[in-house]
Amino acid sequence: MKRDVLTVIEVLSGAAQGLSLGQIQARTGVPKTTVKRICDRATEAGIDPARFQELLTEQVKEIFLRKRRSAMHYAEPDWEAVYIKHERPRHNITLRVAWEEYCAGVGDAQRAMSYATFCRAYEQYKGDLPAKLDEVRMSFEWQPGEVAMMDYSGDRLYYVDSNGKKCKAEIFVGVLAHCGLIFCMATPDQTRLSWLSGCQKMLEYFGAVPQYIFFDNSTSLVVKADKYEPKYCDDLLGFAEYYGFVPYACRPGAPRDKAMVENAVGIVQRRITNRLVTAQFLSLEDVNYELAQLLEDLNDRPMVEKMVSRRQLHTEELPVMKPLPSIPYEPSMVEKLLKVRKDYQVRLNNRRFSVPYLYAGKTVKVRLWGQKNLVVVYDIQTGKQIAQHHYEEVGKKQNILLEHMPVNHVAVMRSKEALLEELKTLSPHLAVLGSKLTGNQPLRVARRILSGMLASLRRLGRDKANEVAIKVLNRPNPKLEDFRQEVDMITGVVRSDVKINPHVRMQIEVGRKNVRGADYYAQRLEDERRKQKVCSGVSEETIKENSNE
Repeated sequence: MKRDVLTVIEVLSGAAQGLSLGQIQARTGVPKTTVKRICDRATEAGIDPARFQELLTEQVKEIFLRKRRSAMHYAEPDWEAVYIKHERPRHNITLRVAWEEYCAGVGDAQRAMSYATFCRAYEQYKGDLPAKLDEVRMSFEWQPGEVAMMDYSGDRLYYVDSNGKKCKAEIFVGVLAHCGLIFCMATPDQTRLSWLSGCQKMLEYFGAVPQYIFFDNSTSLVVKADKYEPKYCDDLLGFAEYYGFVPYACRPGAPRDKAMVENAVGIVQRRITNRLVTAQFLSLEDVNYELAQLLEDLNDRPMVEKMVSRRQLHTEELPVMKPLPSIPYEPSMVEKLLKVRKDYQVRLNNRRFSVPYLYAGKTVKVRLWGQKNLVVVYDIQTGKQIAQHHYEEVGKKQNILLEHMPVNHVAVMRSKEALLEELKTLSPHLAVLGSKLTGNQPLRVARRILSGMLASLRRLGRDKANEVAIKVLNRPNPKLEDFRQEVDMITGVVRSDVKINPHVRMQIEVGRKNVRGADYYAQRLEDERRKQKVCSGVSEETIKENSNE
């Protein structure tokens, strides 16, 4: 039976209590022969069983657990020196070299271990050492939708281009930490553009955006590596802000911070890229096509421990993640903060684009996609899209949408057809009359006439408006003045000419003078006095008598 310190202590404890060999065996499960050897060894060493508790662990090992190689006169190496030489980070030596140095130092009076025994003994020595800080690993439980990780694989694939040149394809790998869904694609290099392109495709493959994206301190993305405050390049910051995630560079020299993607890289190498090493590709697109086929099989394969596929777990995680932007990211995108002018327009590259008039005087965020010829304006407080325009480097410089204008501005800008359509909703005869009045008129004059008709009809109902239109249409040469006169007759409005200057006269409505003149305020003052007297207990008859006097 293999003995250890606890076994020896239990046996000696039973012997100190005066138990027989059988009783010690029943209590400890140690065979009687082993119990007898331990007790005999204690007697030979002159140890009183009653004082065994005073022995240190090292003394117990030295007395009762003597190594077999010591009894057979094998030389014991200086394990501490071997450990330092073999485990040091730089200029370390192999165990084979350490064994050869050990053999050279063994004298004639002792025997040297074999290389296999030397290695086993070294592993036993390492197992007895206390755990170092860098040997202790921390496990993480990633929350749904919290973290995605990305990295490049060390293994590459190759393709032959149209010129017969052999080109390398770098393998970008990404993973969702919670569900383990893996993504991979081939890029021509590991430049900043390739990193961002791979990250964009990864998010599109995931169908949503996590809260964080972990990556290493690649110089393409990280301007200054730091354990506590790394500095990222502007392109990455703009990309992260657009998609709404937080970039997170892992600690320098600590790849286990993103252990999930390190594991995913190994899976991609074993199950995908290693199977394509001997394949012949004619372009980068061919490489990505084959990668995509094998990637689908990988994510649909049930995992042994969880008995479900990564794809199934991803469907459960997807609802808690952020949605993708409606417009895909474009590397050449231009983003600016601009102040909206009083005419509710922003100016970009000598072009003007309207926003809702309520934003006049406020600052908004403007994004220009040059390749898509698209301008989108956002509210900087809520991030909500408030306007979208087609962008052209040549052509009209002013782009105004009617839905961005206040009501009175829309009335000024409405087309002749829109005004006639509004008249038609009131009465078909009004639309016919409007067409006759504006038949040969220029656009601005026609708009003015039709707006005057609509302004006059606000005081009429639908039926009376139809009667007015029929009366005016029956005249041989209807004019706008005839229409306004008919409206005034029905509504009881009397107009009079007022001389503005020697050459200009203007019609105004009679009776629209100051209705709150001296008489009005005198009557109002009398009413207030009457209320006060009534409240003080004076009768209504007394008030009338006083007012008559």
